[in-house]
Amino acid sequence: MKQFILFILITILVYLASFVMPWWISGMICFILTFLFNPGNFSASVISLIAVFIIWYLQAYMSDRNFDIPVSSLIGSLLGNISKEMVFIITGLVGGIPAAMAGLLGNWSRTIFQNK
Repeated sequence: MKQFILFILITILVYLASFVMPWWISGMICFILTFLFNPGNFSASVISLIAVFIIWYLQAYMSDRNFDIPVSSLIGSLLGNISKEMVFIITGLVGGIPAAMAGLLGNWSRTIFQNK
């Protein structure tokens, strides 16, 4: 239950903060929430990765639908003719991997402060 609440909080806060803050705010949010919730190393990194991946994937997909010429096909041709879906997956991973590392660092920081 604690992991589900953490997932929902990360998803909502990162989505709302992405409108007014820079892209790296997702890492700070994941760090703070995993520090407070202390879900465990694996859970902290995976929950952060999946939550931010979903947000970035959906934002890239929705943005791409609003353009006259889909930007994902242009980027796909620049990256070696990869598909539009693969561009969205890469976009999600660009946001998700730093968030996963920040979540893991937040959980590690919590264990350091508990040991002292």
